[in-house]
Amino acid sequence: MKRLIAFLVAAAALTAIVPAAASAKVGNLDGLYNARYCEIFTVTQPDPPDFTVDVYNTIGLNDCPAEQWNAVDYNEVKTQTGALLSVPNGPRRWLIDAIAGGKAGEPLTLSGLEVRHVGVLTVPSLSPSPFTEMSIARTTTWVYNKGRKIHWIVSPEGKKYALQAYTTNVDPTLRAKNLDSMGENPLMALPEGWKYRTIKLKKQLRLPAPGIATIMRDGLGGTYQKFSFPKNFFKPVKKPNKNHH
Repeated sequence: MKRLIAFLVAAAALTAIVPAAASAKVGNLDGLYNARYCEIFTVTQPDPPDFTVDVYNTIGLNDCPAEQWNAVDYNEVKTQTGALLSVPNGPRRWLIDAIAGGKAGEPLTLSGLEVRHVGVLTVPSLSPSPFTEMSIARTTTWVYNKGRKIHWIVSPEGKKYALQAYTTNVDPTLRAKNLDSMGENPLMALPEGWKYRTIKLKKQLRLPAPGIATIMRDGLGGTYQKFSFPKNFFKPVKKPNKNHH
């Protein structure tokens, strides 16, 4: 049971606004940067050793009020959902500005907390280590606005993973304003050969997940999506010619 809970915590924020039921609504969410949210994971085991994990998220409904979050009774959630296990995931904070093309179910209340069903994971492993790639079905686009700082990690092979959300559950001192030095944090535990990078965006960056996203977490519980900068992204924008003929 402890290993399963460890996996679910490792999967933090990997599933936010992913394809859910066919009746799920599609929409966009703006103003997300540094917004607080929480998730509740419920687990079933239809075909051992695989587990099915349903993800319920507060995004777009509330900022996961501490009083409500701390009062959630996970045995009650198990009863409400018919799950074998229910565990918390959060609080967390977004580092993206918006989500485009998100899908989510109708709002419902689980043990006093209003949430929406946002996705389903089928997981064969209960104990993935940090910096391990995982795949998830997702059709959303993460949006980082012009002027925003983006943080990413680079593998020794040059693969890039953008930080999409962080948590203070591992290091209570983490804040959006001090993430530039996160790579030097001993709890980050960057493997040998990996690098942590930060830049301030000169134009909006959109990171799509056209069906499947590759994701991972770091030692601090931060979550990432594999990405590539768009072609010519760093090419200077041509200024309009002001000369009149």
